[in-house]
Amino acid sequence: MSTPTTNDVILMLAKLGRQLDAKQDEIARLDEEAVRAKARHEVAYARAFIAATGAEGLRKQTAILETETQKLDAEIADQVLRAARESIRVLRDRLDIGRSLNSAIKSEWQAQGAGQGLAA
Repeated sequence: MSTPTTNDVILMLAKLGRQLDAKQDEIARLDEEAVRAKARHEVAYARAFIAATGAEGLRKQTAILETETQKLDAEIADQVLRAARESIRVLRDRLDIGRSLNSAIKSEWQAQGAGQGLAA
């Protein structure tokens, strides 16, 4: 594998920046979906609880059983959101690595330039 050039690193950093922007948009969308899924579950649970008959404990358990799909949907939406947030952290880590690599390339370039200037 060849040593990346400053231009390679700049292109990589620009690509990571675009990926971060896209991921932020995705997170906003996923966050809204998670909130809506949770609200759907809460409303379905309330309706099931009110419609159930019997003692309060029985009504609660009936409502839980009747809204299990909405509960699972809400939990999955939260998990997808958490995964997207984690992926944005990974992108930011990659961006930091790219910046460090760019600094190292610049330092090497400056050292080579300084060394050539002394030899002349």
